[in-house]
Amino acid sequence: MFMNEMLLLKKENEVQIKTLRDDDVQTIKDIMKGMSIFKVNSYDAQVIKRDLIGMAQEFELRNKTLHDAIGSDVKGFAQDIIKNSGGPCKYEIFLGFLLKLSGYFFGWFLVLAVGAYSGNFIWNADPIMIVFYFTMVILSFITEGLINPVFSMEKGFKKEIGSIIPIALFLSVSIMFYFMYDKQNIREINAGYIVITSGISYLIVKYLNTKNINKLASNKKNFIQDLN
Repeated sequence: MFMNEMLLLKKENEVQIKTLRDDDVQTIKDIMKGMSIFKVNSYDAQVIKRDLIGMAQEFELRNKTLHDAIGSDVKGFAQDIIKNSGGPCKYEIFLGFLLKLSGYFFGWFLVLAVGAYSGNFIWNADPIMIVFYFTMVILSFITEGLINPVFSMEKGFKKEIGSIIPIALFLSVSIMFYFMYDKQNIREINAGYIVITSGISYLIVKYLNTKNINKLASNKKNFIQDLN
């Protein structure tokens, strides 16, 4: 039900990349670091990875590495591929956020109910905690999709900024909500409703995402050969 063209291609890529030399594997990883769903839809990203693996296999027969073919400007090469790709899919970004939101809420509230409240799904707390978790999901989504890819191909201190910014954001938000938490505003929270709703939502969004990716896969293209 949830298997899609992207997952099938991803599994095949995982098998094929194991046959490559370590240098080529690292080069492909460096290129793919910048391929977030905000720049390239997930199916196109796997097509690009498949093409890179094919290039590496071809150059290995010539006793050359993928880095020899690309040159020193790996970042520039990756940007050219992104420009030549189909670009991001707004619908996939939206569904991706809903997947993360529903998945995180399901996991967090289930763990809280079982671990912190001894299996009790109804507890008293300030409802602002729900806003806090929602904000954390947004920060996590932005960090993975925007911040990390931007700094992943940098070197030196610039690369470290990619880790510093998210940590600073998470700490700032946590401290802010800590002081905003008001014991006078405690209400009854039914975590059972949240767990059930988020679980069902996750399955529905997962299905919609599968349908969308299969639709994206209908127009197959070799983005690297088209650069020539």
